[in-house]
Amino acid sequence: MTVHAAWIGRQRRKTALLEGSDLARLAAALGRPAPPVEVPSAWHWACLAEPLPRSDLGPDGHPRRGLFLPPIEAPRRMFAAAEMTFTGALQAGAETELVETIANVEDKRGASGPLTFVTLDRVFSQTGSARVTERQTIVYTAAAPAPRAADAAPPPAADWSRDTATDPVLLFAFSAATSNSHRIHYDLDYATRVEGYPGLVVHGPLIALLLLEAMPAKPLKRFSFRAMKPAFGGETITARGRFSDDGAELWATHGGVTLMKAKAIF
Repeated sequence: MTVHAAWIGRQRRKTALLEGSDLARLAAALGRPAPPVEVPSAWHWACLAEPLPRSDLGPDGHPRRGLFLPPIEAPRRMFAAAEMTFTGALQAGAETELVETIANVEDKRGASGPLTFVTLDRVFSQTGSARVTERQTIVYTAAAPAPRAADAAPPPAADWSRDTATDPVLLFAFSAATSNSHRIHYDLDYATRVEGYPGLVVHGPLIALLLLEAMPAKPLKRFSFRAMKPAFGGETITARGRFSDDGAELWATHGGVTLMKAKAIF
């Protein structure tokens, strides 16, 4: 059993007005008009952010370990995957409840060394009904980032494709819109000298949203993604996809490298 097993089941909740200004910041970062009332799928990442005093932030810019998430010592944190279900659209201007629960903490050994996986459940509700349910997988490691290698096989044929150039301004705008203070996304000196990346790291949720933005508009029931390899500021991310029997398969690439794979269910 993991030494952090006592943290499993820990919960916190917040109730607040879902502000349209939060959505406007994310819309600006994505280069699209802000939605008038209905919140697009997966835009909940910009909703009900918890402001924290600087004294509660760790050296990486994230909330200090041991406040809500367990005090894991491994220095590098990555957003590895997420699965979400949409049972109704969130509405801007409505009172919204967010309940977060630590569903699991598990230690594993990977090819690069020990890993700790934290599973976090998040439920957004309005008028007493759950509208968005998300299960996040966060991974912690002490291993240095591995060199990024090209895929052995070419990607499948796509029904659509869209390119997005990234730069430090986009990464900073997305960090601000989602209240993500992780320094790997905006502090080049920290990202390269402390965590060992070759540049600023593009947010996993940003890549996931680029996949959804490129996809033909469809009402979503479920959406899941898994980060494969990191993308770095200055790179152009290509969001591709193709229709499947019940939805769409999505993937993001750069220079022959698959960065993320995702699945949308309509």
